[in-house]
Amino acid sequence: MFLFFILGCSKAKIASPSDNPAVKKMREALAEGRYDETINLSKEISNKVPPGIDTEEALYIEAYARAFGKTDFQGARLPLKQQLDLYPNGPFAAEAQKLVSDCQYWQGHYHNAARDYKKLAASYGEKGLSSYAQLQLANCLLLDDKVADAMAAYRELVEKYPADAAAESAQLMIANSYIKLQNPKQAKSELQKLMVFTQNGDLQGTARKAL
Repeated sequence: MFLFFILGCSKAKIASPSDNPAVKKMREALAEGRYDETINLSKEISNKVPPGIDTEEALYIEAYARAFGKTDFQGARLPLKQQLDLYPNGPFAAEAQKLVSDCQYWQGHYHNAARDYKKLAASYGEKGLSSYAQLQLANCLLLDDKVADAMAAYRELVEKYPADAAAESAQLMIANSYIKLQNPKQAKSELQKLMVFTQNGDLQGTARKAL
């Protein structure tokens, strides 16, 4: 049997648009892939003193452009931290905390990412991010070679959110964990469980191929 890929992170979202022409221009630059221009436009808004009503969005857009446009995960974390310090309960806060966590994950800082995913679940779980945070936490533990802790986190996710797509992914990763432990018999058993309850054709195909 073989190790499956470690599931990655979903792309961040952009909240509802502002009517500010400067913000619209910034968003247009982002949509057209002009990332350096997006960052410069974002800074023009966020550097104003005192902060204006669009500062939170400008900081988030700068981080978004850096992370998804320029793969500059380290650079993205600075405006995100500034944003969360200034607007911990703002409309962009949940996605900002998610992106902070994901940047840590993409950089391979699994211990720090696990800490940040816990914070994401604790602070913004009511916004529908609990299962995502739990899945990513488990992935961090597995990648950090804490296999037993990872399996416990995956199983907790399956039990708490059985109807969630993240639970299907977690069940696949339980099988992956047993492969990592060189226990193919139990891995096959976990894959058979996945085949029973998943409706995801891709996951069914992956499980069927492994079996």
